[in-house]
Amino acid sequence: MAMGISNRKTMEIHSADWVLPMATPAIRDGSVVVDRGCIMDIGIRPDILAQYQGIEERRYDSVLMPGLVNGHMHLELSHLCGISPPPAGNTFTNWIAELITKRQNATADRSQVITAFTAVLCDQYASGVALVADIGNDFFPELSVQRPGVWPEVLRMLECLGPNHQAIVAVQEKIADLEERYTACVHSPYSTGSDLFLFIKRRCRQLGHLFSVHTAESEAELLFLSSGTGCFRDFLEQRSSWDGTFGFAEKGFAGTIFYFDHLAILDAKTLLVHAVHVSQQELLLVAERGAHICLCPGSNRFLGVGKAPVELMLAVGILPALGSDSPASNGTIDLWFEMQLLAAENPSVAHESILAMATLGGARALHRAEDYGSLTPGRRTQILHVSSLALSRCMTMNQVFAELVTGGRPPEISWISSHH
Repeated sequence: MAMGISNRKTMEIHSADWVLPMATPAIRDGSVVVDRGCIMDIGIRPDILAQYQGIEERRYDSVLMPGLVNGHMHLELSHLCGISPPPAGNTFTNWIAELITKRQNATADRSQVITAFTAVLCDQYASGVALVADIGNDFFPELSVQRPGVWPEVLRMLECLGPNHQAIVAVQEKIADLEERYTACVHSPYSTGSDLFLFIKRRCRQLGHLFSVHTAESEAELLFLSSGTGCFRDFLEQRSSWDGTFGFAEKGFAGTIFYFDHLAILDAKTLLVHAVHVSQQELLLVAERGAHICLCPGSNRFLGVGKAPVELMLAVGILPALGSDSPASNGTIDLWFEMQLLAAENPSVAHESILAMATLGGARALHRAEDYGSLTPGRRTQILHVSSLALSRCMTMNQVFAELVTGGRPPEISWISSHH
């Protein structure tokens, strides 16, 4: 659909064997009309050329598509690679304890941490990622600086933990002084009492911020929510952080989503990360409340916590986002790998749906679909060119989606830049 006549002197046509708008069906031999970075029109190449005669055309092989969206990262942990996956039989908290210890004992100073996450961000951009949702505990002003053409846009969220009354009060005092431009979120239901959940969610609603939370990542979390026992209770007691703050120890909840709904924190600005151990009834609740989910299959496999019920999510109308998590819980920080793994673990899920998770799903979950996730007239979405020998041999739309999703990171990835 055309946006109307613009300044033809500044318009360009970008054409390729395949154009994947993602919000609308794929186009074989397609073209995108761009004016100073804004998408004006999109369609079949012969039709576009006939309508826009005299406009400069640039041709590409293989695929034009929107940039990827990484829905969950921990960039400040980029220097903590090399943590081993938990051995069989170990608890989830064993890995948490190792991460805390390694982080406390790390010899890297602030500049080295910045160098590490800068390298990760540059690689994300080189791999085709346009937008990243990042969760962290410390302030890094560097992550708020936009660097177009160097790294993706970063949506930075400060993550809060409050397992007992004293910690909750301290965090509330800290958040009260936090500038409104900074987004605060909570870590998880096993590390954060309900009072802090409600406090921070209230702030997010007032400011229109996204509220991200680790959700149903391990079976141990369900035990903790249902009875207040298990490795998380032991972990908190061992660290002198248990004081009865977690009220569900008496009430009990059959699932994390049920607990969140009890707190009334599920809405369109809630992002549930991982969502491995969730029931169909819980997913129906997520869909009804309009909340979003971000899957991290690589991290889940690394930690041995199980696989998210992707088919159920799609069946109830939820298009999840995809995230790579951090090097501390994933050996490969690459969305192409996440797609590849998700496809291998869920062979009945359409490849087109998986690519949509890594683009449109992420943009919607982060409430940035006006800028990312699809090639749509009126948007300033960055256009990604992806090419490979395997893609050049694809004869059907399904083959293109299959190669993009299962083939791993393509050898040729570049961003389309305007001459004007």
